[in-house]
Amino acid sequence: MSVYAKIAFPMFCIAFAMFYLARKKRDKNYLIPGVVLLAAGVVNAVIAITAG
Repeated sequence: MSVYAKIAFPMFCIAFAMFYLARKKRDKNYLIPGVVLLAAGVVNAVIAITAG
């Protein structure tokens, strides 16, 4: 398992936790970091898939 894949999974978990907090607390301040972490996780996952 590459380093990028090991980094991508926690980013997805934290992003979904941010989305949960944004929904639970009705606060939009959690959405921007959640989207950024989700995008970074996707980038790391794509790099992990292409690197093998």
